[in-house]
Amino acid sequence: MTKASPETQFYRWVILFCSFLVLFVTNGMTLGGIAVFDLQILNALQESSGDQVPLADLKFRDFIMFAVGGSLGLLGGWLADRVGVKPLFIIGLALMAFCNFAYSQVQSLIDIYWIHAGYGVVLVLAGLMLNVYLVSRWFEKRRGLAIGILLSGSSLGNAFFPQLNTWLLATYSWQDAFVWLAMIPVALLPLAIFVLRSSPKNSNQNNSLLSNDDELTGYTLTEALLSRNFWIIGSMAFCTFYSIIAMSATTFNFLSAENYSPQISATGVTVLFIGGLVGKLISGQLAESLGRKRILLFSLTLMLSGSIGLVLAVFLKHEFFIWVGLVGFGFGWGGIYTLIQLLSADIFGLKSLGKILGAVNVLDTLGAALGPWVTALLLDRTGSFLASFVLITVLLIIATVVSAFLDISKAAYLQKNATSH
Repeated sequence: MTKASPETQFYRWVILFCSFLVLFVTNGMTLGGIAVFDLQILNALQESSGDQVPLADLKFRDFIMFAVGGSLGLLGGWLADRVGVKPLFIIGLALMAFCNFAYSQVQSLIDIYWIHAGYGVVLVLAGLMLNVYLVSRWFEKRRGLAIGILLSGSSLGNAFFPQLNTWLLATYSWQDAFVWLAMIPVALLPLAIFVLRSSPKNSNQNNSLLSNDDELTGYTLTEALLSRNFWIIGSMAFCTFYSIIAMSATTFNFLSAENYSPQISATGVTVLFIGGLVGKLISGQLAESLGRKRILLFSLTLMLSGSIGLVLAVFLKHEFFIWVGLVGFGFGWGGIYTLIQLLSADIFGLKSLGKILGAVNVLDTLGAALGPWVTALLLDRTGSFLASFVLITVLLIIATVVSAFLDISKAAYLQKNATSH
């Protein structure tokens, strides 16, 4: 591979900064930030319909969002391989602004479901998958650090928006708060239009059409789907995405049920995602020096320990286990979040990375779709968070076991490419 020019070496950090901001907004608003409005939205729906709305019915919005995102993941990956991420980011940010404004006008659950279907499209066009794809195209060396920094944007967004939204609720009505939130993705549009470039190969071109896939090394989508590593990564993604999205959607309500104030409850969500932030940054760097699999197993063990701590918090009614559990869960998730994306690029290469990430996205968004909805169903039926936390713990045990069988010792895609030439 030819050495990148100094301009390209500098500009890749500009790209990383742009991608960081996009993920900060798209993930922060749709995941951690939205749960702060649950009580106000439920009360408004009850006043509008005259009937009490179960929490599970509201949380079904998250199932719709992730189901739409998962079902369109392969299409998003295909589009990224064909035309690049720049036009997709522009459309995604514009759609997010529209959806945020539309939230200020909702009158029924159906309105909310449609908006979250739109959010699902946003997560395909400008969410995790395409941001990882973009950064992987720009970084070969120090890819672990770059992806760790990128994914810290998700954690910072999920730590920031619960606090911002709590402040907005104290200052404005929840409808007006969404009008203000609609302005944030609009503010990012000039960055996407004038600064973002889809890949180093077109860094001096205005169009975003990528070079021929034959110039890149790695697996095709079919080859990846026939490999054991793909299904191991997919299984880990399903179990861990279920767990983190369920936990992030539940933490505010769980702490509120434990009689914490709204500000402290929002702080609990912040602690969870700040832990994720630090975990992502540390794991990305440590994976470069200590090895991918070692950091993967350590992160899974840490996340599992945090989940067990939250189970103990329900049993023992002691706040120590709440906060230790949230910190451990967040730190561990940060490592897993980074390693799943990093390993996908390392093992399968860049040849069809968009499509392969799209296929992994189908599995992780299925888990993410089920997480908040199943958690709310269990809460409605049992009146306790115990069953939800136990289920999360079981899924994390499964993820830890299957991760032990991941084969990253052969530098899979590089070896494959070397033997084919």
